[in-house]
Amino acid sequence: MTTAANPLMTDLGKESVTVLVVEDHALLAQSLVIALNAEGCPARVADLIDPANLLQQVRTHRPGVVLLDLDLGALGDGVDLVQPLTELGARVLVVSGTTDRLRLAETVEKGAVGFLSKTVPFEQLLSTVLDVVAQRSVLSSAQRYELMAELRSTRAARSKDLAPFKTLTPKERAVLSALAQGQRAETIATDSVVSSATVRSQIRSLLAKLGVNSQLEAVALAWTVGWFPT
Repeated sequence: MTTAANPLMTDLGKESVTVLVVEDHALLAQSLVIALNAEGCPARVADLIDPANLLQQVRTHRPGVVLLDLDLGALGDGVDLVQPLTELGARVLVVSGTTDRLRLAETVEKGAVGFLSKTVPFEQLLSTVLDVVAQRSVLSSAQRYELMAELRSTRAARSKDLAPFKTLTPKERAVLSALAQGQRAETIATDSVVSSATVRSQIRSLLAKLGVNSQLEAVALAWTVGWFPT
C-alpha cells in the first residue's frame, strides 16, 4: 500500500526545516508544535529567558523558521528581535495579538516575512506557517509597499511634530520634564539651585518655541506627540 506524499515534504524535497516557536502562551505554543510535527515539520518551543539566550538557541538548533510573538515579558519587545533572528538565517513570521499596524510594519521593515494575528482560526495559522516553511510568500509586493508607505508617512509626521522640541535647550528640556511631573517653578528653581526668575524665563522661552500659551498646553503637547524627556 502506497502512502500519499506529505505536501510539505513535496515542496521541500528531503530537506528538513525546523520551526522555533517563540511564544509565552504555553497552550498556543504547544498546540503549534504538536500540529507542525504531525505535518512532518520538526518544531520546538523556545526557552524564554532573555534575548541573548534566545539567539543562542537559534545558533544551536538552526531553525529555518521562527514564529515570533512581540510581547514576551523578559525578552522585551519582539520587534527588536526580528533583525538579529533574520541575520542568523531564520525566516521570521510574527504571530501576535497586537493590532498596531505600524508596529507590525516595523517588523516587516526589519526582515519579517509577514505577520498574523493570534485571533485567526488555528487552521489558518497552521497553514500560513507551513507556507513560510515552504518558502511561499505570505505578503504580496503590493501589501509590502503599502505597509512601508504607511510607515514612512507616520515617521515624517512624527518628525514634524517633534521638530519644535528639538529647538529646546538642555535646561528647557529639563524644565519641561519637571513640569510634566507636576512640579511648580519654585520647586524646579530650588532643585536646580537657580532663581525662580530664571526658571520662569526658561518656561516663557520653551512656551514660545512650542507655540503654546501655558505650561499645561506645553505638557499636553509633549504627551500628544510622544515626547518623553530623559
